Amino acid sequence: MSPTKFILLALCAVNGLIGLSGCDQLPGKPKLSDRWQPPEAEKNFKVLFTGNCQACHAGEANIGAAISMRDPLYLAVVPRDVLRKVIVEGIPGTTMPGFLKANGGDLTDEQVDIIVNGILDWGKSAQIAKANLPPYSAPLGDANRGSEVYNRFCASCHGQVGQNGKAGSILQPDYLQLVSDQYLRSVTIAGRPELGMPNYQNLVPNQPMSNQDIADIVGWLAAHRNAANVAQDVNANPGGTPNP
Repeated sequence: MSPTKFILLALCAVNGLIGLSGCDQLPGKPKLSDRWQPPEAEKNFKVLFTGNCQACHAGEANIGAAISMRDPLYLAVVPRDVLRKVIVEGIPGTTMPGFLKANGGDLTDEQVDIIVNGILDWGKSAQIAKANLPPYSAPLGDANRGSEVYNRFCASCHGQVGQNGKAGSILQPDYLQLVSDQYLRSVTIAGRPELGMPNYQNLVPNQPMSNQDIADIVGWLAAHRNAANVAQDVNANPGGTPNP
C-alpha cells in the first residue's frame, strides 16, 4: 500500500471515530437510562411504590393483604404526618416495617416524601367532603357496647360470636395479633371495597356508624385480642399468673 493511501485510510478512520464520539453513538455504549444507579437515586413514585409498598397495599389491579393505599376514604382521613411516620418507622408488633434507612429500611427521606406525596395525590380526585368524616384516630370505646354494635353492623357478614360468617370471623386470635387497633379502626371506617366490605357509611343501608359506634367496635375487638393473650399466658404457665 502506498504511503498516500495509508494516510487517507487513517484519516478516514479517525474522522469516523470522531463522528461517532461526537454523536454519542460508539458501539456498545449503554443508554443513560440503562446505566446502573444506586438505589437512593430512584425518584420515580411508581417504581418506589411498586418496590416497597405494592406487595401488601395493592396496586392498580391486584389485591393486597392490607388496606389499599388507593382507597379514597382512607386517604381523606389519614393525616399526612401520620402516613409519613408509619412509612418511616413502621408499626411495632405488626408486619409493617420501617422503610427509612435510619430504621433499617432502604429509603432516603426524599424517597419517603415522594411515596407520601404520590399516595395522597391518588385521593385528590375523589372529591370526598371531609367535614363530617370520623377522625383518623380516637381512644378505644366501650367494649361491652361494642358487642351490640358488632351484632348490628358486622355479624351479617362475619357471623355471630363463635361462628364463621360468609366473610370469615374477625375474632380469630391469629388475625387480631397481626393487626393494630388503628388498623381495625381504619378498616372499619374505609372498609375493604376490593374484598366486598363496605365502609362505615354503608354497612347498614341508610344507617352510617357514629363516631362512638366505631370506637366501641374497635374497643370490643381489642378486648378479644387481650383476652386471647391472657389465655395464651395461662396455658404457657399453668398454675401461675399471666405475664404482664
